[in-house]
Amino acid sequence: MNRREFSKAALAPVLTSGLSLAQTDSKRFRKGITMGSFAKGKPLADCFAEAKSLGFEGVEISLGGQVKLETPDDDLKRLREAAEKNGIAIINVWVSGAIADTPLNAADPKVRAKGVAGLRRGIKMATLLGTDSLLVVPGEVGWGSTMKYGYEVTWERVSAELPKVIPDAEKAGVYMNFEEVWNRFLTSPLDMRRFIDQFHTKHIAVHFDVGNILQYGFPEDWINTLGSRIHRVHLKDYKLNGFRAGQFVPLLEGSVDWKAVMAALVKTGYRGFMSPEYGHDTPLRDISTAWDKIAAMA
Repeated sequence: MNRREFSKAALAPVLTSGLSLAQTDSKRFRKGITMGSFAKGKPLADCFAEAKSLGFEGVEISLGGQVKLETPDDDLKRLREAAEKNGIAIINVWVSGAIADTPLNAADPKVRAKGVAGLRRGIKMATLLGTDSLLVVPGEVGWGSTMKYGYEVTWERVSAELPKVIPDAEKAGVYMNFEEVWNRFLTSPLDMRRFIDQFHTKHIAVHFDVGNILQYGFPEDWINTLGSRIHRVHLKDYKLNGFRAGQFVPLLEGSVDWKAVMAALVKTGYRGFMSPEYGHDTPLRDISTAWDKIAAMA
């Protein structure tokens, strides 16, 4: 299962010139949404308008569909203008899908070099789109029952490759945020924290997904352990089924202790976007209503 398939199955501030946190909203949490919640192929300007009409403040942009690594700079600038015209912030850029075939833990150093180049391009794209956030899956041990690379060698290779692009991120003011997406890497909050801290830069951070973590532990525990390293948040719910595999379910219908999650986010000082990540078969209005209920628990 790759990153795109995973997202499909799963049913700080924004650096825009005219749409900063201070100018748009002083609330602790901002209401975001991911591109997967819109019909495939729907014009992005229409997605921005729909999101705004339902009270969302920002949209996450995934690469591989209407926007690719190869998308010209001028097109990216026009996309940013369309978002600003609709009063929408671009929350981040999902670069992981675009470099899935050139992971930073690949055995071939030439392949890893292509992954580094993809990250550099992603940083440039984030700047053009007016966001300070890049969603990154830092290598994969494997998906499902298939192991691709060892955990230790993944740690070593990614640790060696990321420093090559950290100066680019720091210069651009862009955060490369790691997300745990069932890729069998960084599967404990202590591992995630230690991995991030070794780079000694705030520009390596976490995109924390509440629902994903129930496979490995408790989201409130992860939040308290990671603390200020969390730079963006995804909202999903997951229904546990004893010792057997569970399943993703609509927000507020699963096993997530949302009151504990929100208390942890407040305790650790998180401020910023919380973006539900569901497919377009889940009504956007229902997602919006659930988001409001969850935010009200803080």
